[in-house]
Amino acid sequence: MDGAKTFFHDAAVKVPLIIYDPSSAADGTRGTVCDELVHVIDLAPTFVEVAGGDVADHVLEGQSLLPLLYGETAWDRDRVVCEYDYSSTPLTDALGLSVREAVMLMVADRRWKLIHCEGGFRPILFDLKNDPDELVDLAEYPDHRDIIAQMYDKLHAWTRRIAPRTTRTEVQLVALRKTLRRRGVVLGIYDENDTDLELTVAYRDRKAQERKPPA
Repeated sequence: MDGAKTFFHDAAVKVPLIIYDPSSAADGTRGTVCDELVHVIDLAPTFVEVAGGDVADHVLEGQSLLPLLYGETAWDRDRVVCEYDYSSTPLTDALGLSVREAVMLMVADRRWKLIHCEGGFRPILFDLKNDPDELVDLAEYPDHRDIIAQMYDKLHAWTRRIAPRTTRTEVQLVALRKTLRRRGVVLGIYDENDTDLELTVAYRDRKAQERKPPA
């Protein structure tokens, strides 16, 4: 999200995307309009796939848009998320917030948009169907608590995504399940014969490099 826009109304975050794919695979969707939920970060894996490469999905968080262009499969994304860090703006001081508190997050689906503000503020909720201009904040009304909870569930699912956890591929992680067992440190064992063989089999007959004290 462009920092100059400062908030999450559709006029700022719902940017039209026009794609031209000259390949015959896209003929079935040519000239059509798609209203699926997509991110700008979907462009990088799309370009990689168009170029014939393998998408590093442990690094690139988006999804390739080719299935939408080719009409192959249903799009399974049920929410979009935006972040805004305003810690360098005068608003942070005006609200008495720390740098870490000056953060907002938005999660939206086809019907609802929830805005979460760090710093102890209550959320903001818009009904995109009945209030497309996003003028009425419904979060203060008790009858929308269930909707707020559902939208927070979607936001929390996004925070638990795999991308922030590792930069290793799935193949590498599976391989490490076995190789990591071969080495390590066994604490509190003076003699390898004092414990079970299974616990020290990877360390037997291995000695630390002999080091002489400095002269």
